[in-house]
Amino acid sequence: MKTRAIAYGFGSLALAICGFILYNVSFVLDAIVMTIALYGAISIVIGRELKQLLNVLIVSLLAIILSNLSFHLFQQFISFGVTFLSMLVLIKHFLIRNHESGWFGTLCATILSLVFSAIIGIILAAILFFLFPEHSL
Repeated sequence: MKTRAIAYGFGSLALAICGFILYNVSFVLDAIVMTIALYGAISIVIGRELKQLLNVLIVSLLAIILSNLSFHLFQQFISFGVTFLSMLVLIKHFLIRNHESGWFGTLCATILSLVFSAIIGIILAAILFFLFPEHSL
């Protein structure tokens, strides 16, 4: 219970720093995409359905907030490393804490979730390009 309180406190602090970014449409879309991708990746790695969709949503929100903050503060390569390492730690301690796969399973889940979210993002970008061609570059 203590770790959940820490996650909620960190998430609310990050949201306050970012200035209520929940109202930003791209943030909400990123959160939905990351939650779906992370849920699918964890289900593939663990091999059973997760009962904690709220924890997956919290981890994806925290990962997106950390990613946005690190991309604003650091260079791209450093911020990608910070994002990847933070996702590793968040997934290990909040989602795969009692599974025998360990850190290797966490690494596989992180890579799969990033690949899934990239694929979903490309599909959404293609849909937006075909729906609104006048707003594209």
